[in-house]
Amino acid sequence: MALPKLVLWLVLAVVGLLLLSAVVSAVFAAVAFVWWLVRTAIMLAVLGGLLYGGYKLYGLLSGGSSNEHSVSRSDTSLSDSLSTGATSTEYSRSTDPVEDLQERYAKGEISETELERRLERQMVDDELDSIDRELQRERS
Repeated sequence: MALPKLVLWLVLAVVGLLLLSAVVSAVFAAVAFVWWLVRTAIMLAVLGGLLYGGYKLYGLLSGGSSNEHSVSRSDTSLSDSLSTGATSTEYSRSTDPVEDLQERYAKGEISETELERRLERQMVDDELDSIDRELQRERS
C-alpha cells in the first residue's frame, strides 16, 4: 500500500510543479509585456521631445517666431524714414498697417491703449504723407 500512495504523491507533485511553472511563466510574460509598454512609451516621449525641441530650435534659428521683433523694426524704420525724409523698402510691410495693428490686437499681442496710440500715430503719419505728396506736386 505504500507504493501506490508514493506514486500518487509523485504524480500530485509533478502536476503541482507544472501548474506552478505555468503560473510563473504567465507572471513573467505579463511583467515583460508591461516592461515593453513602459519602455516604448518612454522612447516615444523622448523622441517626441527631441522632435519638438528641434522644431522650436529651427523656428528660433530661422527667425520665423520673431514676428514682434520684425514689426518693431518696421515701426522704427517708418518713423526714421519720415523724420529724415528718406524712403526705405528694407523693412516695409506687405499689408496695410492699420489691418496689421487690428490683427495684432485681435491676437492679443497689443493692448487696447497701445492699439489706439499706434492708430493715432499712423493717422498722423498718413496725414504727413499726404501733405508731403501735395508739396511735391506743387514743386513739380
